Amino acid sequence: MTSPHGSDLGSFAPLAERLQDITEALAASITQREVIDIVLTPAVKALGAVAGIVLMVDETDQQMKIAGSQGYEDGAPTVWQEGPIEDHVLISDILRMKEARYFEDAGALQEAYPELESRTGALAAVANATLPMFLDGQPLGVIVLDFKEPHTFTVAERRFLTILSSQCAVALGRAEATRTLEARVEARTRQLEAERAAQEGFVTFTEAIGSEIDLPTLVQQAITVLCARFPDASVGYYEEEDTLWKARAWSEDVEAATAAVIAAGLPADLPMFAQVLQTRELEFADSWNDQSEKEEEYGAVATYPLTVNGELRWLLSIARRGSRRWSEADRALVRAVGRGLSLALDRTEMARQLMVQNAELQARTRALETFADLTRDLALTTDPLLLIRRAQEVMMSMLPDGAALYYELEDGYWIKRVQHGSLRSPELQALVDAGLPYTRTRNIHIPWTTGEPYFQDRYDQDTDNIAPLVGHIAASAALRVKRGGVPVGMLVIALFHQRRWSTVDRVVLETAVHSLELALDRAAKTRRLEEERVALEAFTRYTEAVGSETEVQVLVRQAITLLADISTADAAYLECDGELFKATVWNPQFDPALLARLQAGFPLRQSSLARVLRENTVAFIEHWDATAQWIEESRHLLAVAGYPGFGDGEMQSVLIVGSRTSATWSERDRGILRAVGRSLDLALDRARQTRTVTAQRDALDARTQELAASTEELQAFSYSVSHDLRTPVRHMLGFLQLAQKELDGQLNERAARYLDVVGQSGEQMNTLIDAMLNLSRAAQQTLRPQMIDLNKMVAQIQTSLLPDLLTRNVQWEVSDLPEVWGDKDVLTQVLTQLGENALKFTMGRDPAIIRIWAEDQGETWRVCVGDNGLGFDPRYQDRLFNMFQRLHTVHEASGTGVGLASVRRLVLKHGGQVFAEGQVGEGATFGFTLPKAKQTAQSTRRA
Repeated sequence: MTSPHGSDLGSFAPLAERLQDITEALAASITQREVIDIVLTPAVKALGAVAGIVLMVDETDQQMKIAGSQGYEDGAPTVWQEGPIEDHVLISDILRMKEARYFEDAGALQEAYPELESRTGALAAVANATLPMFLDGQPLGVIVLDFKEPHTFTVAERRFLTILSSQCAVALGRAEATRTLEARVEARTRQLEAERAAQEGFVTFTEAIGSEIDLPTLVQQAITVLCARFPDASVGYYEEEDTLWKARAWSEDVEAATAAVIAAGLPADLPMFAQVLQTRELEFADSWNDQSEKEEEYGAVATYPLTVNGELRWLLSIARRGSRRWSEADRALVRAVGRGLSLALDRTEMARQLMVQNAELQARTRALETFADLTRDLALTTDPLLLIRRAQEVMMSMLPDGAALYYELEDGYWIKRVQHGSLRSPELQALVDAGLPYTRTRNIHIPWTTGEPYFQDRYDQDTDNIAPLVGHIAASAALRVKRGGVPVGMLVIALFHQRRWSTVDRVVLETAVHSLELALDRAAKTRRLEEERVALEAFTRYTEAVGSETEVQVLVRQAITLLADISTADAAYLECDGELFKATVWNPQFDPALLARLQAGFPLRQSSLARVLRENTVAFIEHWDATAQWIEESRHLLAVAGYPGFGDGEMQSVLIVGSRTSATWSERDRGILRAVGRSLDLALDRARQTRTVTAQRDALDARTQELAASTEELQAFSYSVSHDLRTPVRHMLGFLQLAQKELDGQLNERAARYLDVVGQSGEQMNTLIDAMLNLSRAAQQTLRPQMIDLNKMVAQIQTSLLPDLLTRNVQWEVSDLPEVWGDKDVLTQVLTQLGENALKFTMGRDPAIIRIWAEDQGETWRVCVGDNGLGFDPRYQDRLFNMFQRLHTVHEASGTGVGLASVRRLVLKHGGQVFAEGQVGEGATFGFTLPKAKQTAQSTRRA
């Protein structure tokens, strides 16, 4: 039941006083517990409730927690229990609808939510009020009041409860904010304290070490700082050796027995090490769980990994007696000292590397200076073996007693080319002189295949499988030598005294080899330049001698004469004659017996000279063996070379050169033969091409004259025929008209039709004659090219065709067209013809669709005229542009079959091409291509 409006206002006054008291009390509350007590107590008393409870939503908005209650018996079950919100159907509804629910009569709550008692195992109150609490739109929880008797909630009470729930929500939010702020302040305070301790530790350590780079000193300073901060701690510094972590330094408090244990080494799986080795991060343990008797007294343990260039090198361990926990300040200080030691170790490693690099740089500088002197000494030397000998002398001047040898690989053996110093063993020297097996001599084979220098501080006598002969060799080094980036040999150094190859030694030798490679490259380039110079001189002399000569005998004789003058060698030119090669040209000094053999001819099949020549390469045969080469008459020659000439893939000739004075061919002689042979090849090829071009030119001139005469005759014939036909046709049509007038009314229907057919045929003949005359004039028409706007041209053509379209439904689809280079009148004639063609073949279409567009094809424009007319069979598209060719009957479309032929002739004069595409019944596209302005202008000028 409800009270009159006025009475409700009056009854709210005492409740308002209570709200005032509650508001004042909430203003001073700072905890959630205080807020709930302040709210529940006056609410229960003010409304006469038997009990009240506050349930809060957790942070996930999924669970309900009891925050406080009043009036419920201890241990007695209630329907208001903690758990998922979805299980509290009543609370879920209230929070979802954001409205309070009031149950005034007995059984009302049970009737609305029948599962409430069965789910909780408790009895619902007789009357009940449940109010939601929201803050900033987010649910905080509910306030519940239970009554033993039926209770009517007046407007004043409901207003009281609504305000109460809102104030409670605000106070709870403020309490939570206060709690969060205090937690943050506390956490920040701990953080600042830890940072202060860390900074103090870092500063203390940094001041203690200064710019120190000695590793033991740095470690001892770190131990001192940590022991000063943790008097109850033992500190150890460990380094890995043979899978154990061995202590290299420790604090003074470590007992002698313990020091002996940690110095001997601890296993990596020890708990104080295992986690750090896995994570490579600082680890703290508040409880030391090692079970060894010596270390049971330690509690908290920390292990810091010390790394250099990302590699874990050492461990710093701190173990504290009695303490079981690390505070934040303690952790921060350990981090700071560990970090400071890491930075100092990085600095130490960097300084060490700089010292090594400086030593290597000084050694490299000394080597470069030495080889700079060597390079100056050998500035004019191009002999590679002499360069290698000088390099060996320089290297051995920097090393103790020993020998240096240079090998090159030949036929599966290492052949010694240069040696400096004695091997002190005649047997070993004989073995080296005879050649060492390629794969068995591993001291050479390993660096040759890997490309890396191979140093042995203590020479392994089994390396080269010659142990009995190398007992006096103590150390060795082997380095691969390259020329032009290609491996060519191995430089080996054998020392007779023990030596540990230092970094400086390695740098000196590697730099020496690099300098040697540069010298070898320079020597090779010098020889190549000399060869090229001589070859160019020979090429120039031959070119000047032959000039524009095209006679083969003269060209060959000049080449042989030049070879005899420059290289003082016998030379002969052999040409293929069936299966034999026979001498056709030779120098006057040629040996008569050998010449007779060459003139008689012999097959180039069996000798090594023949095999090389047939591979299309120049052949140089040194230490000539006349018997082995199947030419006994050539015994007086010491070396022979040949330059092959090929034609159509077959060897056609050979330029043979023989030396009587030297068994080897110098680079100069090789360059001369290559140059003269190449020059002769070019001259002969030029002669052949000249003869071919002359013949082709003569044939082309004759053909051109024939075509010109034929064209003139054809044009004269076409013009004459057209004029000769026009007169009889005109007479025929004239007399036909006179006959029709005279016989007007006297002819029967059949005779009149016959005369009409004759007249139509005469008119068609006139049309054909006109078309032939137009085609003839098109062939003779001179082009006057200029830039033309196709858009304007097409618009004018549409206007000119308009009278023929008044009775038809024609749709024009014209795309934006480009400017082209051409004769305006001629292109107008071409496009008009194509347009008329499209209109003619769409006569039966409604609507008739005519499309005109252009495509950019790079160097040309492609202009297209399409329609939806009769189309044509694509098999006959090549015939469309021929004279008098028609693919449709006169009844389907009228025409002479000459228009497209005229179009092709006019387009060809522009340097373009015509095309046609279509299908029967599906329309057709006719068009042409035009070169763009620049190309067309050039072709027009040439025409």
